[in-house]
Amino acid sequence: MNTINDQTPIIFLAMFWGGGGPYTISQIIHVYDWINRDIPSREDLETALNTLLFLNFITMQDDKFTVTRNIGDDFDKYRKKKRKNKFETVSMYFTQYIPLPDVPVIVEVSEETYSTELTKYKESF
Repeated sequence: MNTINDQTPIIFLAMFWGGGGPYTISQIIHVYDWINRDIPSREDLETALNTLLFLNFITMQDDKFTVTRNIGDDFDKYRKKKRKNKFETVSMYFTQYIPLPDVPVIVEVSEETYSTELTKYKESF
């Protein structure tokens, strides 16, 4: 059984807080940096995207990722009820999905793709 890495809830939270998408990888890096003041590693990003896709928290279409409406609505209700800070709330929300079975690799983020998307993000400033 697997656990959810520390960055998966934060990447979900960033996508949720940023409007749900659809986001390209460079845009996910942007909203992650906006909410967490950090940039996820390639490995953390890939693991998070695969976990979120496996859990049906997000969908992927044409290399863009979107928070699914039912999960977005459910998390919105959950966070309003808990009234904790956003990072604590999203961590609490994800505990109901632990432990995970083995998560299949649905999307691969190569070093080249990550580097290209990171450059796109940095050029936006």
